[in-house]
Amino acid sequence: MKNKSLLPQLLMPFLITAFCGGVLFLLSIKPYEKAQTYLKVGFMDNNNVIPQSEGIAGLNIVQTDIDTEYSGKTFDKGDIVYPEYGTQYAVIECEAVDIFVPVYWGNGSELLELGGCNTPSSVPAGGEGNTVISAHVNTFFADLNKVKKDDEVKVYTDYGRFTYKVAELIEFESTDKKYLKKGDKNILTLYTCESNLLASSTKRIGCICNLVKSEYYNEPKEESTDEE
Repeated sequence: MKNKSLLPQLLMPFLITAFCGGVLFLLSIKPYEKAQTYLKVGFMDNNNVIPQSEGIAGLNIVQTDIDTEYSGKTFDKGDIVYPEYGTQYAVIECEAVDIFVPVYWGNGSELLELGGCNTPSSVPAGGEGNTVISAHVNTFFADLNKVKKDDEVKVYTDYGRFTYKVAELIEFESTDKKYLKKGDKNILTLYTCESNLLASSTKRIGCICNLVKSEYYNEPKEESTDEE
């Protein structure tokens, strides 16, 4: 009987070691690998967006080679281009915290696996209003919590590049949509969920950035006027 009563005590160190080893393995996975498969951490906020074309079931994902080193002539004013749903239309960069992420127009789990998502309920980069981009905390926006005020954020597209400065750090609940509205200010809102190793979080963290420079690759199209 004594031997049986000692068995749990003998096994306990091995169980603790196995558990700790598993946790260390999960933590060793690089952010850009598919850690979410193991951690089950992440989020998908529902912004009640209807896809422009066939919907999620027939999602057509298009990956685009965005030129982040464009050296041609630029213009202060120009025209933005609304991408097709599921298309990578931009790359976002924040050198201060080593963020360099492809951005897709749309939302949902398929696109969040590939990069950041610019929700179509907002506007594309450079547009009039709020550009809202989100990404998983355990992959592409793993270092978003390190962003500080006045850090520079750049968004590269195929119609221009746009420079923003971090103006405000934000925290909000997933049910609070006040930071995600289109609005009338030309700003960039970046957000992700609060890091939580063992479960998903209802809290969102991020930043609001002011647009400080627009560099369009083409002059704006002149509006045609019909003379009577």
